[in-house]
Amino acid sequence: MVQIRPGTAQSSDPVERLVTSGRVFATKFSSFPNSSNLLAVGLQSSVTIGQCCFPEETSDTEFQWTVIKEIHHDTRVQTIAWSPKTNLMMSPKVLEFATSGTDHKVRQFTSDGDSVQVKVLKGHTDYVNSLVYEPETGDQVLTGSDDHTVRLWEAGDCVSTLHFKSPVMTVAWHTEEVGKVLIGQKSGVISLYNAVSLQPIMSLDCSLSPLLNIDWSESNSLHVSAVVSSELVMFDMSSPSQAVMSRTVHSEGARYVASTDSLVATAGRPGNSVKVWHAKSGVQLLSNEMVVIGGLSWHYKLPYLAVGGDREVHLYRITY
Repeated sequence: MVQIRPGTAQSSDPVERLVTSGRVFATKFSSFPNSSNLLAVGLQSSVTIGQCCFPEETSDTEFQWTVIKEIHHDTRVQTIAWSPKTNLMMSPKVLEFATSGTDHKVRQFTSDGDSVQVKVLKGHTDYVNSLVYEPETGDQVLTGSDDHTVRLWEAGDCVSTLHFKSPVMTVAWHTEEVGKVLIGQKSGVISLYNAVSLQPIMSLDCSLSPLLNIDWSESNSLHVSAVVSSELVMFDMSSPSQAVMSRTVHSEGARYVASTDSLVATAGRPGNSVKVWHAKSGVQLLSNEMVVIGGLSWHYKLPYLAVGGDREVHLYRITY
């Protein structure tokens, strides 16, 4: 269960805190217009689905949080991905998302707001680090795993498998340019693939490892951000031979990265710190420490960052 608790007024503190029943392991805003205010929170044995109402969108001056569904999960939640089929404005309502768990399985959840159907995808032999829906129809799911493979799933079946030389930490399917898929390996190699043929287009080498997370701008697939070792590394895919920026952001290791057109958020050690940077100027806009961190996720269009923590989700509003 997730409840709301107001944050303090200090600029480095969250503007809202959503209190949970346990430690948060995954946090994900929907990246699709019809469901952009939905937030999924993955816990030890459940997923909470809630809807945010932001002051910028209504005449109400207060943030509102409404829990829509609490769903049992057989294992600890590792990652969460939203389907573009999710739409609460339709009748009947459609709520669809996928998770990976510590049992190496992927679960697809579908609900009309009342009943919940679960489809279990089996095939990976190690942890599934990342998963993403095909962003136009939502008929396919792409997964990346510690077993060195990327798998493409359709109607519950694995229809294609790609093999890599190191664990796959991130798979990303661009929401605007749906023909492109980005794959990040722990060895530091980032590969751009054709989403239809699953053939490689180009590769980037960060010259560092371990790479633990990558992301790209929603409106520009040429802009790619990665956290590798202690560094934040940013690439322009139109000139892939050299990173446009590389800086130490977490001296004992960076774990997460999430980016918008203008902002890049990172999280890592020491101190389980969360930092936000202006992508072009490099100016640091936020630095805060948490007990634990369970994922970073930006709102689709508003400057809100959700960060999973110890029994709460922090919401930061970033101004610049």
